[in-house]
Amino acid sequence: MYQSFNISNFRCFKNLNVTNLEHVNLIAGVNNVGKTALLEALFLHCGAYNPHLTMNLNALRGIESIKVELGQMIETPWDSLFYEFDISKEIQLIGDDKTTGVRKLQLDIIRDVEGLMKVSQLIQHDINWTKETSLSLESPQVLELSDMSNGQNSYYLILDHKGIRGVPIPPPPPFPTIYLGSMARVPLSEEASRFGKLELNRQLNVLTNALKVVEPRLDDLSIIVVGDTPLIHGDIGLERFVPLQFMGEGMARLANFVLAIANSPDGVVLIDEIENGFHHSILTKVWQVIGEMARKFNTQVFATTHSLECIMSAHKAFMESEHYDFSLHRLERINEAIDDVPYDQNALEAAIEIGLEVR
Repeated sequence: MYQSFNISNFRCFKNLNVTNLEHVNLIAGVNNVGKTALLEALFLHCGAYNPHLTMNLNALRGIESIKVELGQMIETPWDSLFYEFDISKEIQLIGDDKTTGVRKLQLDIIRDVEGLMKVSQLIQHDINWTKETSLSLESPQVLELSDMSNGQNSYYLILDHKGIRGVPIPPPPPFPTIYLGSMARVPLSEEASRFGKLELNRQLNVLTNALKVVEPRLDDLSIIVVGDTPLIHGDIGLERFVPLQFMGEGMARLANFVLAIANSPDGVVLIDEIENGFHHSILTKVWQVIGEMARKFNTQVFATTHSLECIMSAHKAFMESEHYDFSLHRLERINEAIDDVPYDQNALEAAIEIGLEVR
C-alpha cells in the first residue's frame, strides 16, 4: 500500500510529490491539472517492469490504436509521456509502498548509437542491428524502463521494421492492479472472468449486496451467454433475468468497481472520474461500498473527480464508518508547477464548513 509517490518529467508534471496516502484516495482539481496523469503514473509504477504498459495509456484515455511505422511518424508513440515532450530528460517514478518498500522506476529513450548497439548485443537473438542501421534515418526507436530498486534491471520497448514489441519478457508485477478509465469500457469477457473468480471463491454475495445500493430489488446474479457474449444478468423479480447494463449505467459502473477491487487483493485499483453514472442521492452509499470492499480485500483505491457532491459524499461515508481511512488530494497549478494539497479528516471537515473550494 502506497504511503507516498513522486513523479518527475511525466506528462504535465515536472515534479510532483504526493504524501499522506490512505486506503482510499480521491484526487480533485481543475481541468488539465494532471488528475488522470497521476493515475497513469501509478499504473506504470504498479506494473513495475513492463514497458508495454506505456502503449496502453492512450487506450485508457479513449484514443483508438494508432498505426505506427518507421519513417512515417513525426514522433514515437511514447514521446507524449515526457514532460513538455522533452525526451532528453528521463521520467522517474518513485513509490514508497508498505509491501515492496521504496521502488524507483526510470523511463528513458535510447538515442545514441552506443546505446542502441548495447541493446542489440543484449538481445541479438531477437534483432540484428548494425552500426549503419543505427545511424540511418529509420533507426530503431527504443524506450528503456529501468527498475532502479536493486541495482538496475532494464526492459525495452522496441519499434523497428518488425513492429513494436517488448524484450526481454518482464516478470510479473509485484501486486495486482486494475485501471478503470472514464472513457474505455471494461470488455464483457473480462468482466465475466472477474465475476467467475468471485463466484469460484464463494464470494458472489459481496457483489450482490453491493449492487443493492443501486437496485434494491436485486436478489441474484448469474452469467448468461447471449449469442457468444457472456453477460452478467440479475434477478429483480421479473419473469426472466435482466442484463446488468439494462439496469442503468450506475449499476454497471458499481459492478465494475466491486469486481476490480475483489480481483486485486493486496493490490491497487485506479478509477478515473468515479462519479460518472451515479445520481447524487446514492453517492454516499457508493462510497460506503468502496470503503468496505477496499478493507475486505486490502485493496488501495485511487480515484479522480470533478464533483463537490462526490467529495462531500465520500467524507460523509467515511465519517460514518468505523475507520476514516480516506484522504482527499487537490492538485493545484502554481505558476508552472503542480502541487498536491492533501486533506485529512479534520482539514476536509473545516474546508467544507467554511465553503473552501476543494474540487
